[in-house]
Amino acid sequence: MSDPNRPGDLPPDLPPEYAEAYRRGYERALNGGPPEAEPPAPEGPEPTQVFDSFETVMAAGTVETDEPGDDRFPAERPTWFVPALFAGLVVLLLAGAFGIGKLVAGGMSGGAPQAGATDGVTIPSGDSPARHQATGKKYDGPTEAAAIGGATASCQAPSGVDSAGHQVSYTPKNVYDGDLTTAWRCDGSGVGEKVTLDLADPVPVGEVGLVPGYAKTDPRSGADRYAENNRITKVRWVFSDGTTVVQRFDGSARNRELQTMRIPVTKADRVVVEVLASRRGPRNTVAISEVRIGRTG
Repeated sequence: MSDPNRPGDLPPDLPPEYAEAYRRGYERALNGGPPEAEPPAPEGPEPTQVFDSFETVMAAGTVETDEPGDDRFPAERPTWFVPALFAGLVVLLLAGAFGIGKLVAGGMSGGAPQAGATDGVTIPSGDSPARHQATGKKYDGPTEAAAIGGATASCQAPSGVDSAGHQVSYTPKNVYDGDLTTAWRCDGSGVGEKVTLDLADPVPVGEVGLVPGYAKTDPRSGADRYAENNRITKVRWVFSDGTTVVQRFDGSARNRELQTMRIPVTKADRVVVEVLASRRGPRNTVAISEVRIGRTG
């Protein structure tokens, strides 16, 4: 005989997912136990939803953003801030180094240019070939003077007057005018100064030389300008193909002759004379009265 207090079978329409809860309630009712208490709700604010990826955030449909004046989220620096700051510091350092370099270079250059000086024209550094010492056998055949079409210099002394009151110019073209009483002249020792000679045509050169001072005796006063000025004792000849030769001179006040030397044959259309050393005279100016570029026969 069945128990009148025992519930029958599960209701036929009960969904399966509620079957276990119904069965537990049935057992408590059968045993006379108290109903199961609901678990207490947690205290405090609702837990913050955590997303494990950007795609999950987008699927949820909400993203918390920092609102103006909200101190909960400290403002972050833009991603470009640190690289931009570093680049600015680099620019400032480079500008400072450039300025210091200019000041140092200006101090080492000896100050302002000499009065009356002209801009020097030498072989352009960007176009000049690598220099190399002349090699091979020196030319020993006949030579003739190569035609010079023009000359420029890195400096030039101001014009003056001789004892008769005649004006005297010290232009670079005086070095190829065939007159030993005219000269290119520059104030100071001349070391580092250059005279550039443009030849009329490219020619094979086998001989070079010059008069290393101002070979003039003043016609009225009789003053010996050669002994009075500095005399050049060493130069470097630089040819347009990069070939170089060094020539030394007798720097005495008595030898005012054209002093030449033979060199291995070198083809050139431009020749630079660079002063390397000079001997001091009573007047601190340096001069070249004449230059010879000997072309081979």
